[in-house]
Amino acid sequence: MLRDRGTIKWNSLMLPEHVQILKDMWKDDQKATAPQLDEQALEELNERCNQAYEEEALVRVTQFKNGTFHDEKGTITKLLPQEQSLKFTRINGTSISIPIHNIVQVDTL
Repeated sequence: MLRDRGTIKWNSLMLPEHVQILKDMWKDDQKATAPQLDEQALEELNERCNQAYEEEALVRVTQFKNGTFHDEKGTITKLLPQEQSLKFTRINGTSISIPIHNIVQVDTL
């Protein structure tokens, strides 16, 4: 079996600019594509947000931002339809604003 060292053997011959371009390319390859939610999924997401807000339930909100998925745990404290966002209080007590178009999933805990 051939034991190849991959790009390590070529590093001494590569310019630093080329190495940086390769690192950026590998980082971009790891990014996920944004999921496309259909109308039924958006309606279900809206219903879950409203129910969690009314019940002041503990939820996990999954949002897609900058090519990655981020989970936040806490409660929905305010729905802002004009700003198309919601106010969210994390478990540790800090408040954040989450744009509605970034939200992919809402699960009650």
